[in-house]
Amino acid sequence: MKRPLQLCLLAIAFDLYWTLVVLFRERGLILWLVLSLLAWWLLSPAHRVSVLLLAAAGTAMDAFWVARGLIAFDGGGVLPLWMVSLWLMFATVWTRMTYLSTLPGWVLTLMATLGGPVAYWLGKHLGAINFLAPTFVVVLWMAAGWFTLMLFFHLLPRRRT
Repeated sequence: MKRPLQLCLLAIAFDLYWTLVVLFRERGLILWLVLSLLAWWLLSPAHRVSVLLLAAAGTAMDAFWVARGLIAFDGGGVLPLWMVSLWLMFATVWTRMTYLSTLPGWVLTLMATLGGPVAYWLGKHLGAINFLAPTFVVVLWMAAGWFTLMLFFHLLPRRRT
């Protein structure tokens, strides 16, 4: 299968997964966790560690935003398991996409810096998350967080396979 087609299919599959998780949250929790763990397990062992690091950094970033009083997830708590599942699936798909893509790291970083906050904004409108500060402030924090996260991710040396 050609790389552009693989990239497109990965993006569509993740968007479908994201939509279902955000819409159904706890009602499909076991399924979300199983799918994200299965996707992670299907990666080569060389990629699994970087995926776990990216997912852990993303969940820590969300927990930081909750602690700062910028956001709150539906159902309370610092970070619901459905969000952890989303981070693991995102990290898995993003890692795979970066290895398939011929785009430079700075373009991928820019895409994530813009796309990450948009996903949270959509999640807000679907009732999965609440912005506790003005939208502009929350989106600025998110853009800065996503930029930093992706910058480190794309600067880390990795083997292409």
